[in-house]
Amino acid sequence: MPRNTKETFRILPPKQGRKHIEEAYFHVVTTNIAGGVKKHGTILYCPAHNDPRVPKIGSDGKPMLDQNNNPILVPAPCPLCAKYKKLLSQQDPSLIGVKKEEMNDVQKRIKAKNDEIYKEAIKWEAKKFYIIRGIDKGAEKDGVKFWRFKHNYKNQGTLDKLLPILEDYMMMNQADFSDPYNGTDLNIIMTDSEFNGRVYKAISAITARGKSKLSQDPLVMKQWLDDDISWRDVFLPKKAPNITPFEFLEMVVSGTNPYWDDTDAKNKRWVFPNRPDLEELANTRKMNLDSTEDDNFEYASDLEDVEYPRVTISNITESDVGTYDDDATDLGSDVMENEDDLNENDSNDDSEISDFSDYDMDSDDYDDLPF
Repeated sequence: MPRNTKETFRILPPKQGRKHIEEAYFHVVTTNIAGGVKKHGTILYCPAHNDPRVPKIGSDGKPMLDQNNNPILVPAPCPLCAKYKKLLSQQDPSLIGVKKEEMNDVQKRIKAKNDEIYKEAIKWEAKKFYIIRGIDKGAEKDGVKFWRFKHNYKNQGTLDKLLPILEDYMMMNQADFSDPYNGTDLNIIMTDSEFNGRVYKAISAITARGKSKLSQDPLVMKQWLDDDISWRDVFLPKKAPNITPFEFLEMVVSGTNPYWDDTDAKNKRWVFPNRPDLEELANTRKMNLDSTEDDNFEYASDLEDVEYPRVTISNITESDVGTYDDDATDLGSDVMENEDDLNENDSNDDSEISDFSDYDMDSDDYDDLPF
């Protein structure tokens, strides 16, 4: 949560081959959390949209090949995306191409049903987010951070407030806004926004403060500029003991995702709803803090939790980062283009089945916070 109604953020120059503003996809869903309550607005990594494509497996269990004998690649599996597509498939396609004002009474009832299906499906859809790498000037000791905010289809979001400010700065000052010596800090003004009876933090305005050095301390500046941490090191897939991130997402879909419950200081433990076998396994500590035996020596990693501390330049390795081809936004390009469908070969046009205008797709239950 932001500490004040005004925060200050400095955008860092992008690393080689990357952009100032990168794109990523996350699901915004309801999950189980400590105390056995439901949390609205949990943001979960989407493997289908963010990970490299994987070989398509045939009925024989082997990778399918194209006419050139190369593997056919498809999006990585994601239970939440699968849930979204399954729900959409339940819509009645008879209304495709029929205008709302031309519908008869029967068709209007079908449309009402389709709209209800769509409103449920959209809860599971992967949402486009933008991510900017920079420094929280109110907490410089934390080092490099990432400002993540959601795409707004009405062109009324954070990106729409930010781009004109950055473009004006470059035009007026003839300098890159992220330049370590001639760039600018950004003031981010926060306000409370209410939706469905809940109050959320939202950004009301962004202003440029004028030319300044990234830091007055050259050693600190070098440390920030040399830090190779990426958003993938921070916004990791959720996981829990003895299950994979994929299985975690499957449990989210079924409403039984595990969670770390620390509400009772004397009985902190993992909770696996409807899976007492996994819960018992997760809460069985076999390691000994004072053990002299190498195979029974306890590490911090043995006490696995859903949330992890930020990875920094001092503990990240090449194998942790990997190599990816990310979609990204280059400043000055048309960033509000219609996004491509997840599957380029999918010819279904869901927009002709449901009338989106009756539903606010940008009112998700989460705070659009700066960092």
